[in-house]
Amino acid sequence: MSRITARVAAMQLVYEKLSGGHGGEDSLQMVYDELREDGVSGVDSVGKSEPNEADRSYIAEAIEGVLRYRPEIDARIAAAAKGWTLDRMPQVDLTVMRLAVWEMLYVPEVPGNVSISEALEMTERYSDPDDKKFVNGVLGTILRELEAEKEQA
Repeated sequence: MSRITARVAAMQLVYEKLSGGHGGEDSLQMVYDELREDGVSGVDSVGKSEPNEADRSYIAEAIEGVLRYRPEIDARIAAAAKGWTLDRMPQVDLTVMRLAVWEMLYVPEVPGNVSISEALEMTERYSDPDDKKFVNGVLGTILRELEAEKEQA
């Protein structure tokens, strides 16, 4: 199983939770069934017993992390999105960015450029493909800020 598939599942479950859903096991299986049907990259090898334990761990950490650190994540997104407020952003784009920023902040083994690349793929697939420029600009700004913060530390 690829991390890409787990990341897509995590994004969809974070979106569900932030929209008032429960995001439990039934939702997880439904997401994986839909990914299988859609032929998402990396999901063609997914068996009915998937996601595996590593994917489940990542998904759980992502959901918990985005929800726990949402105020900090949202503050970074708001600061980088010049002229935009969070409530004006498409919710899918915002959820994708929240997940990417959480990875940049709290998952050091995932390079920031990988988080951005995956976020752009999800934006193209699940939102308006034209939104990729906006998402890329916001996430690129945040990554540069994080790299500058590391240099100063």
